[in-house]
Formats: sequence, structure tokens, C-alpha cells
Amino acid sequence: MADLQFTFTGPTLNHIFPFYILIDENLTIKSFGNSMAKIMPELEEDKSFTTYFTIVRPFKDNVTPENFKSLLNQLIVLTSKGFNAITLRGQFEQQANGFLFIGSPWFMSLEEVDNKKLEATDFAYHDSLLDILHVLNNQEKNNNELKNLIETIDKQRKQLKIDKDELNKLSLVASANKNGVVFTYPQGDIFWCNEAFEYLTGFSKDEIIGKSLIEVGRGKLSNKKEIYKMIDAFYKGEAFDVEYIHTKKQKGTFRSKITGQPILDSRGLVLQYFAIIEDVTLEKEREEQLVLLSSIAEKNSNPVLISDKDGKIEWVNSSFLELTEYSLEEVIKQRPDVLLHGPETDSKTINYLNEQIKNGLPFYCEIINYTKSKQKYWVRIQGQALHDEYGKIKKYFTIQEDISFEKEFSQQLIESENRLNTLIANLQSGILFESDHNKILLVNTKFCSLFEIDADPEVLKGLDCEMIAVGVKDYFKNPDQFLTRIKETLEQKEIVIAEVVELTDGRILERTFIPIYKGERLDGYLWSYEDVTIKKKYRESLEAEREKYSNIIANMNMGLLEVDSHDIIKLANQSFAEMSGYTTDELLGHKASELFLNEQSIAIFEEKIKDRSDGLSNSYEIAVNIKTGEEKHWLISGAPNYNVNGEIIGSIGIHLDITEQKKLEHQKEQLLKRLEIQNERLNEYAHMVSHDLKSPLRSIHALITWIKEDNEKLFNKETNRYFELIEDKVEKMDNLIQGILMYSKVDSSKEITEKIDLNEIVENCITIIHIPEHVAVTIKKKLPTLETDRFRMQQLFQNLISNAVNYIDKKEGLVEISYVENAKDYVFSIKDNGQGIDTKYQAKIFDLFQSFSDEEKATGIGLAIVKRIINNYNGDIWIESTVGVGTTFFIKLPKHHGKA
Repeated sequence: MADLQFTFTGPTLNHIFPFYILIDENLTIKSFGNSMAKIMPELEEDKSFTTYFTIVRPFKDNVTPENFKSLLNQLIVLTSKGFNAITLRGQFEQQANGFLFIGSPWFMSLEEVDNKKLEATDFAYHDSLLDILHVLNNQEKNNNELKNLIETIDKQRKQLKIDKDELNKLSLVASANKNGVVFTYPQGDIFWCNEAFEYLTGFSKDEIIGKSLIEVGRGKLSNKKEIYKMIDAFYKGEAFDVEYIHTKKQKGTFRSKITGQPILDSRGLVLQYFAIIEDVTLEKEREEQLVLLSSIAEKNSNPVLISDKDGKIEWVNSSFLELTEYSLEEVIKQRPDVLLHGPETDSKTINYLNEQIKNGLPFYCEIINYTKSKQKYWVRIQGQALHDEYGKIKKYFTIQEDISFEKEFSQQLIESENRLNTLIANLQSGILFESDHNKILLVNTKFCSLFEIDADPEVLKGLDCEMIAVGVKDYFKNPDQFLTRIKETLEQKEIVIAEVVELTDGRILERTFIPIYKGERLDGYLWSYEDVTIKKKYRESLEAEREKYSNIIANMNMGLLEVDSHDIIKLANQSFAEMSGYTTDELLGHKASELFLNEQSIAIFEEKIKDRSDGLSNSYEIAVNIKTGEEKHWLISGAPNYNVNGEIIGSIGIHLDITEQKKLEHQKEQLLKRLEIQNERLNEYAHMVSHDLKSPLRSIHALITWIKEDNEKLFNKETNRYFELIEDKVEKMDNLIQGILMYSKVDSSKEITEKIDLNEIVENCITIIHIPEHVAVTIKKKLPTLETDRFRMQQLFQNLISNAVNYIDKKEGLVEISYVENAKDYVFSIKDNGQGIDTKYQAKIFDLFQSFSDEEKATGIGLAIVKRIINNYNGDIWIESTVGVGTTFFIKLPKHHGKA
């Protein structure tokens, strides 16, 4: 895939990076952005970069053209020389004839921006510096103001009453506040406000005094829910914090944030209220912009992720989830390296990323990551740290690009080039490639040895081809004709294949000539010389050898079959004919796969044929149908068949009938089947479950309970909800472990057979299971007595009844248990009027860990336990279900059974 090319004009570059600086290879300033000129009016073109700037990160005492490239690919901090120093943060990118600095000033407050007489239009739209400064500035002011007011209120609470002098002092503090401040009586009527509140609302103090906050600010666009919340707080004498659209006197509105606090006397009674009214219009607009930017990032086709200062993921877009196969819940709070790195991830690249992130520097690299299903893929990663106004790292922003196809294609090109060079170097043909100006571009070792040229092939590059031809002409029987023919061939520029030439020493060569074009332009000529002397003699003796071995093949006890590259039978000996039931005449000319293979065997055959086409030999077993239709098993040992030129023209296989051996193996498999099943389930149990898993779960649950008890009044509702979610997950894990233990015990526990009254079993299950009041569980017909294991029957009915009860969504739930008696078995039924099960899930519900409901505590083990118990008794289970109507489970158990 070709690299994308971007072209920026001067105005475009200035629009995107208004603080850019372009310098040439000698570190001379060639141009700079308009905003750069505004903050440094002394800056001039064609002056040395070091005249104006000092590089402080990484610190460079002496910046020269020779060491300047060491500043690439990292965060750069510059300061201007002089009294009013300017600090800039950014990075250098190498250009064709110099270096480009892109970044922005590093201001710590809006006051610095104002001092430089900068406006919003002087910054790029994507530059978040001003937004961050505004937000932090407002937050600091609000915190200080609120702190001052709270300190004042705390002092007031300690006093028995608020005298007039203290009220005047408080009024002076509130008057100086840039946000609106009002004092009200307990019922909400305003008796004092500052000038900022008059300015915000457009009303005069006389128009405000005596009215409530609601009367002053309510309008058609105001959020009634927030207003009612404030009214309720006044009524209860509680603090409040509300936001709604506040009206102005002169047809206008602003988004207000109103924080109110009651002032209490020594008895805890409300004396009065004070409230701060803040205009948060700008902050809300920025929040909406952030939402818009988040939406853009979400819809980005490339994966995007944001992580905290410790590298833990806080947010990813859908492209990231689609590429990695993880869900949002699985990636949040995880480190990308822990989640995505694998065995082939390059350790040097990992160290580079860790070092860049540790130092808060931008990073750009290519790395192998792994999906959730452990499929590796290549990504190009570009990221940088986001800093607060003090330069501390707040978050990391990373964009990834899936370059797996690009890497694969590049690797294929490299491998192809290497193979081609290796092939040419090791060809048994002499190769010479000359340019259209008759200069040698490439020659291999074989060419030199054919004509006894005592020189390294690399030395011959660039020499004149005519000189080489004259030098070797005496090796040919007719030297003059040799040179003439070369001249004719070059003039005609037509392909010549395997033209025979004779040498004076008796050798015979085949010469091939191919003109090479790039598009319509002639790029050169390829000459190939191959010594075919031995090949010619080989052809003469081939027939004699073939006749000798034909007699051996015909009398072999094993079947021999030769097919061409299209699977057409070319040769079959008598033993193969007897094995297959066909005569040799019936076999020749037909496709072997069509005569013998069924649908199951064809896939194996095609895989082995592919190996043969790659030059590999193999042995394998395959099921075939002979002429009579009878199924046989053959052991085939096959190898590729080559012609005299070393080309694969088909394959040869030796066939042995192993049908009787396969029958014996099948009998052996049946005898070992029970043992294999038991071993498999033992391994499954050993890997899946350990009793020690429950201990840390209990510790987690205890720790959460202690934390909640110790901090009951400190945590807000959201934090308590998070703890409840953790407790639910711990409970689900406990249920999951318990379910796995029960699942493993189905086969591993020693069976105790006794006569069991199933009515007693079911009644006991109903007592144990939590059954809601609106659900009725009834036994429609007295159940039979079975000679079986009590534990397994308890598990079977308890899981089925519990499953039915849990998924009833009707106001009046009903579960009915009944059975039908047949000659050899009982068929039990558990019917409910619950949610029902979609047909596409019905085949999977008995698989381990398969749960298709929204129930948080569902483990997907209960029905797997039921299925395993029934299989243990050679029984059967099936369901009939309609979504929205209900489900009936049918269980067939033999009257006289033994373990499977």
C-alpha cells in the first residue's frame, strides 16, 4: 500500500500550526507563523535560529547543524532569549531541505495570554490550550470564592447571632465576588444581592429585593426539575446545587449554576440562606464541543484510546473494540501493554514506549499486538501526553492504525526479492542481464563457470556486453556465427526460447533471450545459457531404464498409482487394480479422486495434493469406496513426480489396504472410551476449579463490607452503587465456582444407589429454592420411585426448577412438574410460563458457561450439570419453547439404568 502524500501551502500550514518555525539545514530561519510573529515581533527571516532561541528540553548547550537531528522524534521545549522570554512546547519534523517546528506557547494562565495580546483567532482550532486555561482559571476562582464563603459561614455558625457589623463585613466579601451572590430569608425571599448578580440578570437591586431566586430567573427554557429541586431544598432547610437556563431582564438568557447553603443558629434552625449564581455558559459550550470531539473520535475508522497518567485505559472508540475483539468493560482500567502484547511483540519497541511514556514524550512506532482470540496484528501507534497548566501529565491520547496488510505485503516483497536473488545466484543456468545500452547489470556464478571467466560476478557489472561476447566467442564451434546471431537478436528484440548452440569441447547449450520492459519502455535484455549435454544423454537412456523398472512395478504386492498434476491416472499396477476392483483399462484416463473418494475424504486428499505440488512427500490414511461400493481404508505413501527438467508433473503413490487393522483399532477405541471420558473430565476439573478460589472471594466481600461500614457517611450514591456492583460480581463468581464444583462432582462422586421417592426430592427442592410469592410450583401427578443416586436427582430437579422460577416474567408465575411412564423409561416434564427461549439458542443452552439471559447472576452451569447427569444415566433431555409464552423441559430416564 503506497504511503499517503500531503501537500501544505503556506496559508494552510499557518492555519493549522500558527506558531510554526521553518529552518533550513544551516539552522537559518526561512519562515514562521503569523501568531509566532505576534508574540515575538523581533523575529526575522534569514537570521540564525540560535540567535533567538535556547533549547531547554532536552538541554543542548551548543546546537549545531551536525547535532540537530538528535532533536527529532521527541518533545522539545524552547525558550526565547531576552527579557520577556517565551516558552514553546512541540516537536521538530525533518523536511526535504531543513526542519519544521510545530507546537504552541506554554502559558500557565490567561493573564500571560492577555499580556501577549493574543486572541482566540491566533490559535489553531484544535489547540486546547485556551480551553484548559479558561477551565482551570474559573475552577480556581470558584474554589477560592467558595472557600472564602464557607469559612465565613463556619465562623457565623459558632456565633449565637449575626450582628450588623458582621453582616456588613460578609456583604463586603460577597460584593467583591465576580459571581452573583444573594442572601435570602429562610422562605427564599432575597434581602441582599451583590452588583455581580445585578449585572448577570440585568435587574436592579430594587427589582430583585423581596423576590425569590425562582421569580428572578425562571423562564420558558428553565429546567423545571432543577427548580423544584431548589424549592424542595428551601422547604427542608438543606443545601442545594442546581443548574438551569436563567433569564435576563432584556430578552436574554445564560446558563446558571446556583449553589445554596443555609446559615443555622445555635439550635440548628435556618436563619437565612446565601447562594452563589455562576454564569457557566462558556463551560457548557466547551463541554458540548468536547462531546462533539468525542463523537468524532468514536466514529474514527482508526482505533483511538485515552488512558490516565499511569497508562490505564479510560476510553476507547468502537474501532478499537472491533480490532481487538474486546468489550468496553474488558478494557477499562487495563494497561494496553498487558492487554495486547504477546510472544512476538518486540521487547525493544516495548522499552521505547515505556521510556517515552515515563518521560511524558510523544511516541511513534510500529508494533505487533494480539486480539482477545490471540490473533496477532501490526499497528502503527502515534500518541502523546496531555499536560495540565503546571506541566504535569494528566492523560495520554493514542491513535493506532492497523498496518497488518501493509506489513504482510512488504514482507512478501522482501521475501520475493530475496528468493529471486537466491534463485538467480544458484540457478544451473548462466544468467546475464544487460541494459538497453549494452552494459552488464547482473551476471551469476554459473555464467562465469560456463565460459571459464575467472572473476567475481560483481566485478563484471558495468562492463560492455560486446566485449564479453568477443572474449568468449572462441568457446563456440562457429565464433563468427555466434557474434552475428547475437547482433541479429538484439536488433529484432524478439523472444528466443531454447536456441541450441554447440561448443568446441562437445558441450551443448540452450540459449534463451527475453527483452525486459517496464510499461512501454525497454529496460534491458535477459540472456540465459543452460548446459543440456547431460540432459540429452539422460533422455537417450531414459527409455531403457523405464522398461527395466516397469517389470518390477507390475509385480509389486502393494498397489502403485501414478497421476498427473490434474489427478488423471497415468499408470496403475496389477496389485492396485485388484485392491480397487477395477481393471487397469478402466482406471487409465480417469480422475482418481472421482473414482474412490467421498465428501469426507476429498478434503484430506486435496491437502496432501497441495503438499505434493510444493515438492513434499507424505504418508496418510484415507477412507475410499472401491468399485463394488464397499468402504476400504488405505494407507498411502505419496511423493511428487518430476520430469527431466525437475518440474513436478504429478505424483506417485504406494497403497496398502489396512481395512482389517482399522477394524481392530475401532474395537480398541470402544474399550478405552470410558477411560478417556473419565480422564478428560478429571483434567477439566483440575484446570477449572480449585476450592482455594473461594477464600479470596470471601476476603474481598469482607473488605468491601468493612470499607462501606467505615465510610458510610463519606461515600456518595455513585460510590455506593459501585460497591454494590462489586458485591454482585463477587457473588456471581462465588456462584460460578460453586456451580463448577457441583458440575465436577456429577461424575467424580461415588454413586450410592437406593430407592428414591422423587416426590420427596421435588418437595425438598421447593423448600430450598427461593420462590417469589407470585410464582406457584405444583406437582401435577404423583411422581414415581426410582432406584438411583439421591445427590444426582437432587441436583437435576433443583437446577431445572430454579431455572424455571428465575426466568418467569408474568405477574402470576406457574411451574408444573409431571411425567409419563413408558415400557422402558420415564419422561418427566417441567413446564413454566416464563420468557421462553429463542430457537437459535436452544441447541446451546446445555453447553458449559452458555447463558442467553440478562440475569446478572446467571453462570451458565446449571443446565450443563443437568445434561451431564442425564448423560450419566444414558437418558435424554430436550425442550419445547415459545418466546413470550414459556418453556417445557423433557427428561427421559430409563427405568433400569447403569452409568454411561
